[in-house]
Amino acid sequence: MFVASSTLAAVPKSGLAVLSATKHAVNGFFYSLQQELIEKKSEVTLTVGEIGEIAGGDKMPLFTLPDWMVGEKEECAGGIVDSIITRPNTFTYPKLHPFLAKLFWFFGRT
Repeated sequence: MFVASSTLAAVPKSGLAVLSATKHAVNGFFYSLQQELIEKKSEVTLTVGEIGEIAGGDKMPLFTLPDWMVGEKEECAGGIVDSIITRPNTFTYPKLHPFLAKLFWFFGRT
């Protein structure tokens, strides 16, 4: 299984408290389920995808980030397909986005 979540589960954004809270709850639920599947040595695997900022054409970005931190939707889709095949526990796209977004938020740069 692949569950798509968001960086907003870990990085708060003004005006999006409910979305951030629900994404955090989704992550908590599915990471717990993932641990249960591992403990029971189930054939079913679960990958939690933490998707960060993706270039969306004319959509306004949620964060003010440098271009090198914003991913492309085609590359993200390819990563999701690869993770369905390789079945890692976590898929993060763009790779450094969650860490850097948290760092920028902490220092008040978003």
